[in-house]
Amino acid sequence: MPKRLPRARTLKGDPPIAYYDSGPGAGEFAIVLIHSSMTRSEDWENIFPRLATRYRTIAYDQRGHGKSGRAASYTLADFGADAVRVTRDVVKGPAVIIGHSLGALAAIAVAAESPESVIALVLEDPPISYMKNWVPETAQRYVDALAKVEEPKEFQRAVDRLPLTSPGPRGERTYGESRGFYASERMVTYVRDIDPAFPASRVAARDEAGVAALQSWLPKVTAPTLVVAGEPRLASMLDDAAEWKLKQNVKDLTVKRFPGSGHLLHGYRPEQFIENIEPFLRRLRGA
Repeated sequence: MPKRLPRARTLKGDPPIAYYDSGPGAGEFAIVLIHSSMTRSEDWENIFPRLATRYRTIAYDQRGHGKSGRAASYTLADFGADAVRVTRDVVKGPAVIIGHSLGALAAIAVAAESPESVIALVLEDPPISYMKNWVPETAQRYVDALAKVEEPKEFQRAVDRLPLTSPGPRGERTYGESRGFYASERMVTYVRDIDPAFPASRVAARDEAGVAALQSWLPKVTAPTLVVAGEPRLASMLDDAAEWKLKQNVKDLTVKRFPGSGHLLHGYRPEQFIENIEPFLRRLRGA
């Protein structure tokens, strides 16, 4: 895997959080990148360098993922609290928060709980209907794969069979079929470092505390917000009802859809992703 992130650093705390900081940029603000569940900061490798040429860019591994510490709890409120902590203690100034999926919900938490730290939000296919269609079997597949992590060939085969969260550009259905950014060789490196307790928690019970937390955050979001999403027919997590809910709660909201895409946007279509967010960032610089 190409190394396109700077050296990892650690934010002390419970749990310790591994983060990657490009250092001072030419832009007027910093950007924080928050990955989705079951991945890690390397999921931004095709985006981080492009942003770092202009902005101070920071990515971090969420609790129980990548190089960050394991935790006793994995509710959405916990992931939101970590995002607030990173923005406050690493950035130490206003930032644009870009989050994908679970990372998008953590970004919403920062805008709600620490509004002085947020200039704007970019939400990539946010699952606003969090836990509405809770399917424990999906997380169970990761639990089963992680049980084979000490047997490399069996582990690789298990990851090959994991379903993509949306069809790939050529209709791929599993990571084993994917030959692009989300090929199973990359996903093995992601899944290997996941705390088995995280997917196990998603098997054991619906995150009711997280659902309640998200409901409390949305009405508090005042920052300009850009949403980039795929098509619901291709497994985008932002369906019409969820989009309407965002419009009811966030006054300064822009929604852009990626035709022909599902939930996985920046990985498969980095150029289109940058082209869609850059005008928004330019507007923020001008303001």
